[in-house]
Amino acid sequence: MSTVESWTHSDEGMPDKVLMRIIEENYQRTVGPNVPSLKQYEAFSSTVYGELMPSLSYEMINITELNEDSLFLDLGSGVGNVVVQASLQTGCKSYGIELMPHPARVARDMAAQMKIRCRMWGVRVGEVELEEGNMLESKRVDELIAKADVVLVDNKVFEQSLNEALRPKFLDLKEGATVISLSPFVSSINARLTKRNVDDISAIFDVQEKPYHSGSVSWGNNGGSYYLHKVDREGYAKIKERFEISHNRSSRSSRSRK
Repeated sequence: MSTVESWTHSDEGMPDKVLMRIIEENYQRTVGPNVPSLKQYEAFSSTVYGELMPSLSYEMINITELNEDSLFLDLGSGVGNVVVQASLQTGCKSYGIELMPHPARVARDMAAQMKIRCRMWGVRVGEVELEEGNMLESKRVDELIAKADVVLVDNKVFEQSLNEALRPKFLDLKEGATVISLSPFVSSINARLTKRNVDDISAIFDVQEKPYHSGSVSWGNNGGSYYLHKVDREGYAKIKERFEISHNRSSRSSRSRK
């Protein structure tokens, strides 16, 4: 038991192999038996079932520097696998919301079973909160998003209308918060500021594109990209100020030539 306690109190946390074993055991117990029924979805809709593999979730959790003082939100959390992994991997508080009743039920089972498994292993897991409902209408989402450090949106198959409806919620994010998505919430990565996009909601983001490799997602064997949108209002304000100064000079110059 002393070895397990050393993981719990170590700055490095539990070994990766142990982390992944607990995640795999929990997944096979809770999600495995439900996979056939989970795949009975409406094709080409925003409710298509798909998962991020633990290796990709691990990378995302690390790169955003989640820790035990952080708040992680997963909008469209499916069976809750990333929500549970984030809390196990870092000790952070995690919240997930899922619209479809069947994945939401499996997610509740996954969270309950993870608590049991962590007691068996003698390790801690952060607080996990799950909601079954519409992310656009949830009062809890509106309450938590302003406090969130990281928000995950697995929006690879979201309809454009849903992505557009989500964007205004990001205005409530605090400075330095990060949105992770599988499709970007901006029309062009770090595009040059113009008169057309200077007041666009997404202008508050500094965006990075990151690759993921084959086997990182459940819906295909090919690699792809995910996107880190970091809120940088200070940087945006400076760029906007320079843009407006330049634009005003250009306007005065054009008038003077007339």
